[in-house]
Amino acid sequence: MQDDVKRTAISISIFGETAVGKTCICSTFLGLEFKEEHLTTVGIEKMTKSIKIESGEELKLKLWDTAGQERFKSVSIKNLRYSQGAVVVFDLTDKSSFEKVTEWLKEIREYSTKMPIGLFGNKCDLVDERKVTQEEIDEFCQKENIDYFETSAKEKIGISEGFEKIAALAFQSYGSELQKGQKLNSKKKKKKGFC
Repeated sequence: MQDDVKRTAISISIFGETAVGKTCICSTFLGLEFKEEHLTTVGIEKMTKSIKIESGEELKLKLWDTAGQERFKSVSIKNLRYSQGAVVVFDLTDKSSFEKVTEWLKEIREYSTKMPIGLFGNKCDLVDERKVTQEEIDEFCQKENIDYFETSAKEKIGISEGFEKIAALAFQSYGSELQKGQKLNSKKKKKKGFC
């Protein structure tokens, strides 16, 4: 039976500024209805979906949709201790959200240099409102050495491909450790001495 398949769990945290479409991207990936108006995420929301990657491996993909507001940033970044991959989302119609990607990458890489990171340029369906050029994106991704996916939550473009690629990279990096049940990304605590 299909339900008896033991799937390796891979967690991906999703970052980006407020209103870039992180929650809509997650909802579209899960096959939920797209909503134009969406409530702002407060804290962190977890969503799960079973997927099959190119290698044939069955994975249980956990998406951690994090809040983009500055006041929740430290909480969002701390969630990386549960993750094996990260996605940073920006809005192609909002140049400032693209400019903030560097800060998100810095935060993620301070936590883990092993973790694969994908960049999603969302709202690609709004062609006439685009404020970030393909040349800028290509140059940025080459410099930062990250995979880029042009996405539209509304039109269901690029989202499955993006998550599946990052999940596959995460499985390559962490798969054997996950299958052995080892804890990942946990910072070693300093032992406290007695006075």
